[in-house]
Amino acid sequence: MTISQELFDETILENEECFDLPPLEALRETIDQFCQQLGHSPRQQQVVNGGDLPTTTIDDGDSNDVVMTLQSIPGDMAHLTLTHPSTPHGQVERENRRMFRNWLSLLDDCVGVDGVVTLPSPPSPTLTSLAADAGGADSEDVTIANTTAQMTANNDKIAEALDQLATKLQSNNHDALPYLIIFQQSSSIYTLMSFLTTIIQPTANDGTTNNNESAPTKEEVYKLQILRQTANTLISILTSSSKENVKCTALRGDIRDLFIVGLNRLVGLLFRLVVTTSVGDDGGDGAVSPKNLVLDLLKLSISAVRGCEGGKVAFVQSTIDDSFVKVAAKTLTLCNTKRGGVQVLYTILSNTTLKVGWEDDESATMNMMIIEATCQLLTTLCRYDDFRTPSTAGGAGGAAAAGGVSTSSAHDHAMEFHRVGVESLLVKVADGILNDLLLVDGEDNTDGDCHDDECLAKKELLAAAVLTALRVLAVNDEIIQTMVALGVLPIVTKALRLSVTTNDTTTTDEEESSTRSNLLRKHRLAAGSLGVIRNLCGNDEIKTNLCLGSSTDHQQVSISSTPSALPHLLRAMQLYPTISPIQEHACGTLAAMALRRPSNARAIIDEGGPRLILTAMKRHEENVSVQRQGALAVRNIVSRLMRDLDGSSGDNVASGNTTVEDARSAIRDRFGELGVEDVLRNIAGRHQGSVDEAYAALRDLGYSVTLTKFSAEDLEGGNNISNSNVVGRTMMFGEKHNSNFRPVYEQSTGLDNAVDEAVSNFGA
Repeated sequence: MTISQELFDETILENEECFDLPPLEALRETIDQFCQQLGHSPRQQQVVNGGDLPTTTIDDGDSNDVVMTLQSIPGDMAHLTLTHPSTPHGQVERENRRMFRNWLSLLDDCVGVDGVVTLPSPPSPTLTSLAADAGGADSEDVTIANTTAQMTANNDKIAEALDQLATKLQSNNHDALPYLIIFQQSSSIYTLMSFLTTIIQPTANDGTTNNNESAPTKEEVYKLQILRQTANTLISILTSSSKENVKCTALRGDIRDLFIVGLNRLVGLLFRLVVTTSVGDDGGDGAVSPKNLVLDLLKLSISAVRGCEGGKVAFVQSTIDDSFVKVAAKTLTLCNTKRGGVQVLYTILSNTTLKVGWEDDESATMNMMIIEATCQLLTTLCRYDDFRTPSTAGGAGGAAAAGGVSTSSAHDHAMEFHRVGVESLLVKVADGILNDLLLVDGEDNTDGDCHDDECLAKKELLAAAVLTALRVLAVNDEIIQTMVALGVLPIVTKALRLSVTTNDTTTTDEEESSTRSNLLRKHRLAAGSLGVIRNLCGNDEIKTNLCLGSSTDHQQVSISSTPSALPHLLRAMQLYPTISPIQEHACGTLAAMALRRPSNARAIIDEGGPRLILTAMKRHEENVSVQRQGALAVRNIVSRLMRDLDGSSGDNVASGNTTVEDARSAIRDRFGELGVEDVLRNIAGRHQGSVDEAYAALRDLGYSVTLTKFSAEDLEGGNNISNSNVVGRTMMFGEKHNSNFRPVYEQSTGLDNAVDEAVSNFGA
């Protein structure tokens, strides 16, 4: 049942007239009436000031506004203005909703039943001059002038309608919920998809021509403007914010599911723009520059696929016209793939020119922003982030929401990009950007202090985006080995070193403030480099090189050699103690380094790693990811060193007069004096996501510890958890709980005879 605003208002007036109710009581009665019809019973409360939920303001005749806030507003009524139609506040709200619907209707009228968009043509220079001279013209000239004015007004209205939609539906608008519902109930999302075709679509024969040789016509400029406004409007609609309420987030997710069918068109448009404008060249100037449009479409793609697994699959598996691809291959570097999403991102990365150095070049800056957006889109495609459920998504939700996707496609997409060699392009970009940054932060600084913080920030953000893209691609040993062969190890170590480089000789308050500002700016670079190192440590040989180093800072023996990253990793934990992603990646990296490598575990202890791990766990008590990785790091370090003492490896630390038990006690004391037991029991141990790792760490440290299990039904019912029927120790793998279970296979003495007898009976 859908309740219209007109029906709601009519019911209020009827309640006033039929039951002789005052305005406020009539409003309350109407709300209760519709809530009951919809199966809801919201609680009502009168307050003097409003709240973050829709409010009702009634003028009681004494110039005192009475504001009513519903504690729970049904989603079926969220699109309504729950105010009295006779109050000034109610009239303004209704006018705003009416205008919003008019903007939607204006845009819908531009799309025919066949999906073709018909925009008013911009006035020609001749008509414009006639319109300016229409004061003393004859009737024919006046008619032309009136026609021109009407066309210009229509053009302005379409642009204004797109701007109004973007303003009303953006995530930072606290009143976006009712407008999102109105938008979802309409078919305007398909209208905006159709607007993506307003640009003149070049044919395959146009691919060899340079559109920059002749200035675009006025009609082409106008269509580019409309296309860019459409892209920005869609970005406002599809982009969620962590600060908005759950209903808005769910609605945006539903709208993203509807937009899936338009992703193939978006990929085709993006590829055509990239090819026909040659992103490596200037590609135009001003607000309608094709480069700006490419950047906007990349941002739109990110908004469309983020949090929508079906959208990611549709983007990657989209198709591009083969004839256009063949023509584009004559002038640009393309890859051999049928996946349109993979092709367009590869084309951008392989054909976008990055200038080395620090010249103030607007074109170079735009190219950096395009590559950064491309890396962000690649990262989104190769990361699972669709955690919706049917209750929050309003439909199938999650990975199964659209396109028949039932599992995460992150690994498959990473393999798709790996097959075309995207890693080599990313490594090349990262190396060039980091070499530029070394000119400022390292010993190679030859340009003095001529680089402002804004320019540095842009390059550091680009480097962080490239490193994050490399991290999501490093999903298996094959890809990791490929990256190492391309020289990624010294690159990530260099990036990590840059992120922790500070001026330790600061003496004035101004210099200390500048140092803090630089650290705040570099934290994304630290998180990006640590993320890559963490994934690279999945390979035993590589993680030993990263932990212990295979060369010095000034001597690189081979492309896979690198100085130790451990000192820089621990330095990052010291410099960025409040930034949870850095602490999570650092703890995860230490856990991976210590796994199966006693020498790495000893190096971590010798460098003071345990103190930094436990400090991170204490500072980020509510961050389950930090707790899990921290507990895992403690467990792996302790477990590996304990096993090494038992002689499981050739290098035994127990030598001379030091007994094995003394060495064990020394390791326990090293962690015990830092308060490890309290941290593992009372911080990590109380989170469901880290309790197993905390248990394993306490067990390997030699503390008495047991796991307990709770019945969710009994806990919800308020039963005493000390009851033996509710709490019980969890049986661990390997414990004997079945008297008939035989842990070692023993062949029965009569087995051979039984088999022979069965064969003979079968043959008979």
